[in-house]
Amino acid sequence: TVAVAAGVALAVIFGALLLSRAVLRPVHALTLAARGLGEGDLGRRVPVSGRDEIAQLGGAFNRMAESIQAGEERQRRLTSDIAHELRTPLANLRGYLEALRDGVVEPTPELLDSLHEEALLQQRIVDDLQDLALAEAGALTYHRTEVELRELLETGRQAHRAQAEAAGVRLTLEAPRPVSVTADPDRLRQVVGNLVGNALRATAPGGTVTLALTADPERAVVEVRDTGKGIPPEDLPHLFERFWRADAARGRATGGSGLGLSIARQIVTDHDGTIEVRSAVGVGTTFTIALPEPRDPASPQEGGEAPSARR
Repeated sequence: TVAVAAGVALAVIFGALLLSRAVLRPVHALTLAARGLGEGDLGRRVPVSGRDEIAQLGGAFNRMAESIQAGEERQRRLTSDIAHELRTPLANLRGYLEALRDGVVEPTPELLDSLHEEALLQQRIVDDLQDLALAEAGALTYHRTEVELRELLETGRQAHRAQAEAAGVRLTLEAPRPVSVTADPDRLRQVVGNLVGNALRATAPGGTVTLALTADPERAVVEVRDTGKGIPPEDLPHLFERFWRADAARGRATGGSGLGLSIARQIVTDHDGTIEVRSAVGVGTTFTIALPEPRDPASPQEGGEAPSARR
């Protein structure tokens, strides 16, 4: 009896040791990985096997670590992009100002206009960065009201008519009937203006840029179509990245700050909409914005208070 009891006790102790080791080993690995992650080792991961709670915890930790690492890489890339965009123009401004101060060059009206334009471009980059940071943080203010999209597109067409005429490009509007959505009109004009400006720059003289509006019971669709040179398929996935330009030869003076499409995507997303692009080289490019819950302004509206600002 004593021998049997001793054997059972040893078996229980041995089993408990094995069980505790099996449980504590992944917990210990998680502890070490969490400590390393907290010390800045963003590449730390834990091995995951099985489908129990410990394995699920390890998988959740790995996903969190990947998200933190991706965010850190995006931040580093953004910092590098900002430094790259601002370094050269600021160096040029400094050089000209020092030359003016030392009397090396004459302060002609043309030079002063050029320096002023360069300063405005830098201010635009800073303003775009602020808008993008606020939008991605969910802190960009939206003043939502009922917006008639046909009128908004016509306003955008008129605002860019002079630029289109100077470029020799026809700028047309296709909107057979009015469509209303609840949105911030200024922010939507910002999105449309950016897309139209890009389309005009990409379209050769004699080409056409078209603003089109359609709607179904579930969404309102705005398209900005151009007959420009198009975008290669390998470039399309990068189109909404910060400071990325499809044409490397286009600088800030001809290609904008490189932030407009990133801001446009965030604004549309904040309106619960989507923005997509399709393009064919030598044929043209189409940007499609879909916004939810369209209404016909001519139809009677239900009673109730006006929609308030989302943020």
